[in-house]
Amino acid sequence: MAAQRALVELDTVPGRIVRAEACPGAGKTRTVVERHLSRPLEPRQGRAIVSFTKVAGAQIRARCAAAGRPDLVQFPHYIGTFDTFVWRHLVRPYLRARGERTWHRLESWRDHPKAHREGVSLDDFRFEYGPDHVRTVAPTLSRLPPALSGDENAEGRLTYWAARTMSELWEAGYLSGDQLRDMALYLLQDAPRRERIARVLTKRFSEIVVDEAQDCSGDDLEIVGLLSHLRVPLLLVQDPDQSIYGFRDQNARRIGRTADSPPDHRLRHNWRSTQIICDLAHTLRSSNAPHDIAAGPYHAEEIPVLLVPTTGRRQSDWVGDFSREAKHLDIPRQERLVVAHKGSALPKELTGTRDVPAARLDRLIWATAVLRSPSASNRQQEKAGRALREAVLQYWYGELEMPEAVGLKRHGLTTVELRLMQQVLLRELPALTVTAGEWNRGAYEAIRRQAVRLGVEMKATSPHRCRRSSTPAWKLVGFGNPLSAQAAVGRVGTVHGVKGEEADAVLVVVPPADKDDARSNRLVDTWTGQHVPSDADSDTAEALRVLYVAATRARRLLAFALSDHHLKLVKDFLIEEGIPCRSLHGDRGEQTMLVL
Repeated sequence: MAAQRALVELDTVPGRIVRAEACPGAGKTRTVVERHLSRPLEPRQGRAIVSFTKVAGAQIRARCAAAGRPDLVQFPHYIGTFDTFVWRHLVRPYLRARGERTWHRLESWRDHPKAHREGVSLDDFRFEYGPDHVRTVAPTLSRLPPALSGDENAEGRLTYWAARTMSELWEAGYLSGDQLRDMALYLLQDAPRRERIARVLTKRFSEIVVDEAQDCSGDDLEIVGLLSHLRVPLLLVQDPDQSIYGFRDQNARRIGRTADSPPDHRLRHNWRSTQIICDLAHTLRSSNAPHDIAAGPYHAEEIPVLLVPTTGRRQSDWVGDFSREAKHLDIPRQERLVVAHKGSALPKELTGTRDVPAARLDRLIWATAVLRSPSASNRQQEKAGRALREAVLQYWYGELEMPEAVGLKRHGLTTVELRLMQQVLLRELPALTVTAGEWNRGAYEAIRRQAVRLGVEMKATSPHRCRRSSTPAWKLVGFGNPLSAQAAVGRVGTVHGVKGEEADAVLVVVPPADKDDARSNRLVDTWTGQHVPSDADSDTAEALRVLYVAATRARRLLAFALSDHHLKLVKDFLIEEGIPCRSLHGDRGEQTMLVL
């Protein structure tokens, strides 16, 4: 508690980046809120608290309200995402008009109906800098969807589409993450506008706190550095070992310091996990941070790390093993979390297809299945909600030409009306156990009723075209039977999707390597000391940090689902490290106890 109080009282000064590091479960967000609640500010000045997820901002606002201080979430304060802060305070007020173009910032290119097709969106391309100093030209596709892997012309066709679409949307005033950062950096290096930005920021904000600063990209760090040069007081709170966004090209461990310099303050008491989990997490660290000290209600529990074999077994078998072990510890279903680095490694019965399907009916069924699934992550639920609303709007208005918010304004609807419609519709859509044909007809009628209720003249006059009409609806999108209770877990998701969450019991899935993909071998070999990655092996280093984030979600029970080869390596390594572990089915169904 003393360390948390010290972070509350840590001074920030103009022209210097103050940096604090916090281990998982250190109460970092709670401490940031306490700083906001109790640390006084200059008259008529506010504090900006920025993070990289809407969930984090919502938590901070809720805690301020619960403390009886709703004023701390209002002007002149700012609590929200880094992107929104950059847009509102560094970019939008300083853009010069260009004809009749109206600027629109998108959270993701997937938010614009014209910016995605055939399973890819403009987010899946890397663009080069154009004449406007913004990345809008020469796209390169990062990943071809599995469904198009046999199409020799797919990459060329999609690259041509991406170049044309980006040009059209940029001219229409649409921008997303990369373009937003390019514009901010340009404005911060333009002397007249830089001075205006500095005057406004220093007058309004006494300090800017960046939470989860390890998620900063290289561009984000450059923006932070330029803000410091403008003499804006900055406090960055981070855990370098949780930097898992390699696609952002980040190196958050070098924020405001050299590679070896210590932080200004460190929180190393873990109020979430057992000491056994803390000790295991330390073996996954790539930094030189000291061991964490378990200090929470479960700190003294001696539940060993559970190793569950997957070789030659069905997914439902090893997920069932995990669920039974959690049940023996009286851990309820909703506190059981299954995670993996990639969605493809997760049990298909619980997640369905990895990506939103391209076919319209499949997309609607997929969205319904995700939104009805108790195990879907918050991020997956958001994606499904967007897909469902888009499917409904296509039924009502035909092909969509603009993002949801812009389209609603044109059609005279509000966001609240659309979200309420989504909730009502989700209850009225047919059960996923009926045939796809019956589900399709029932969905059409339910959507038509919602159109009548809102006074919308629906353009569609018949249901979507349906393939495999006699197949149960859930089978079209890869989900398991909704009536099946084989795998009693509460939540399922990728590590990136559940970052910031926690659970009493966590199962981390490490997929087996195969002849075409040896990444899991490199990961396990690196973790267990069989292989030391070179500086060039950034993928393995990031995969190790992803494993660290996954493991540190657990409060009481931490389990790993591993192939036989990987399980032996991990078991031997944990024994050598003195970390209690227990493997299931060690010899023809027997269990091996390894509590040291």
